[in-house]
Amino acid sequence: MAPFPTSPAAGTAPVLRVLLVEDDRLAAQVLGEQLETLGYLVETADNGAEAYALLRAVPDRADIVVSDRFMPVLDGLGLTRRLRRERATRHLPIIMLTGTSDAASTAEGLEAGVMQYVAKPVEPALLRQVLDVAARQVAERRQLAAALGAHQAGFANIERIDFHLRRVDEIGPVASLLASLSPHAERILPGLRALLANGIEHGLLRLGGAARQAHLAQGTLAQELARRAADPAYDGFVEAAAQRLPEGLRYAVRDPGPGFAWRRFLTPDASRSAVDAARGITVARVAFTTLEYHGTGNLVTAIIANETQRLW
Repeated sequence: MAPFPTSPAAGTAPVLRVLLVEDDRLAAQVLGEQLETLGYLVETADNGAEAYALLRAVPDRADIVVSDRFMPVLDGLGLTRRLRRERATRHLPIIMLTGTSDAASTAEGLEAGVMQYVAKPVEPALLRQVLDVAARQVAERRQLAAALGAHQAGFANIERIDFHLRRVDEIGPVASLLASLSPHAERILPGLRALLANGIEHGLLRLGGAARQAHLAQGTLAQELARRAADPAYDGFVEAAAQRLPEGLRYAVRDPGPGFAWRRFLTPDASRSAVDAARGITVARVAFTTLEYHGTGNLVTAIIANETQRLW
């Protein structure tokens, strides 16, 4: 196991830490060098059991986990499930590396809580894009944690709140504020992000799954989304709202798009595991108590229920 290199000097921007879980020493060395070139501090573990032991002992030793799918002792899927069961590590973005395009394994991983699958050999542009998404999640969670202590008491008095979004860079701040209304903020934040991202990328900007994956692989996704957002042909906005109910909080996201065949994606299906709509729905289903699409699918509502007090 290689320890973290020396941390950056005080006063500089924080450097994110990646725990790389890979049983192939050569692959770990190559990928570790790629991660360090991208500016991350890297620590390695030889398998899922070692990684789990490290994180259980010191949960904040890593900000992001990059793990191989197939390993001895404890594989990447087993590691994901264990980390998601622990309150201190359930928030960690987990990127899974796989040498196979087995749809069943991908679907199983998404259900377990994997943020993104990346095929081996890893394309540097794709790795950068995926890590950028994970880094944004880390930053948003930190901002959310800082805001909760100062503002959540006041947020409890909000009965309804509405937003109009148009740009991708608005997703994080709006998702964080909406999540802050709930005592389960960290749990529902990824679900809100997924619903808002689907609304903007697929509904408003009409970027379909195949085109999105192509731009992601080429490292041009951010540029394409910005281009479409500036194009008058993609007019309108995404509506996001939250309403406090006696039984909990209800969130609603509506986009101006034509919708999609949402009924096909409500039941997990390995053959559709790589489709972006299915991925977003899977993340949201895990985050909320209930999730419901309406009409053509351009309106989705989600409820996070209040905790019930047990008598015994």
